[in-house]
Amino acid sequence: MSQLTDQQIESLYKFTRQHFVEYYDLQTELVDHMANGIDQQWNENTNLTFEQARDREFKKFGVFGFMDVLEQRQKAMSKKYAKIVWQHFKDYMRLPKILGFVLSILIAYTILKYTSVSEEFFLGAIVTSAIIYISATFYRRKQIKKTRVASDKKWMFEDIIFSQAATGGVALIPLHFYNIFGRLSGISEMNSVWILILSMIICSFYLFLYIMTVEIPQMADEYLEQTYPEYRMV
Repeated sequence: MSQLTDQQIESLYKFTRQHFVEYYDLQTELVDHMANGIDQQWNENTNLTFEQARDREFKKFGVFGFMDVLEQRQKAMSKKYAKIVWQHFKDYMRLPKILGFVLSILIAYTILKYTSVSEEFFLGAIVTSAIIYISATFYRRKQIKKTRVASDKKWMFEDIIFSQAATGGVALIPLHFYNIFGRLSGISEMNSVWILILSMIICSFYLFLYIMTVEIPQMADEYLEQTYPEYRMV
């Protein structure tokens, strides 16, 4: 059982925030680690003050303090997020969802192969989809901010989910298709295999976009509860 008082525990939470750890889940882990270290120091030397023991524990984290721990956790959570995105994508490669994906590829192929699409129309469609995408992500960001105000807690994985969804610049990636494949007026004359590949790339891109912007944010609470057992209680 910890020898630290509730006030000292809260002081450790404040200490982590002062050292640029804004995520409650990482704060809790660091507080538990430091509290155990302080208890051990007191068992060895009862003359140490709380502040002295705390500072000694903090020095064990090295020159950069908590930053190394923060960076390692961010990498781990980003890897976890990428696996979730990939799992959602693979779900669309199974029946019955794959039927809709194949249909979207065929529609894109037909438009590119047999329809005379002007450059203005193609670029306009990309810009319009980007505007819709960015608007939707800003709306979701406002929703999560309201949740944070109500709970007064910030979770790293939650931040990753919604910050990835709000990376608006990614919505303009299809513009690079224009540079890669040349003038749009020549697409219909391209080899059918290349048009099919282009159609698959475009549809896959927008499927990833949908997964990151709509599906995963809608399931955010479920994933957060799986990651943090204490999330529902807080």
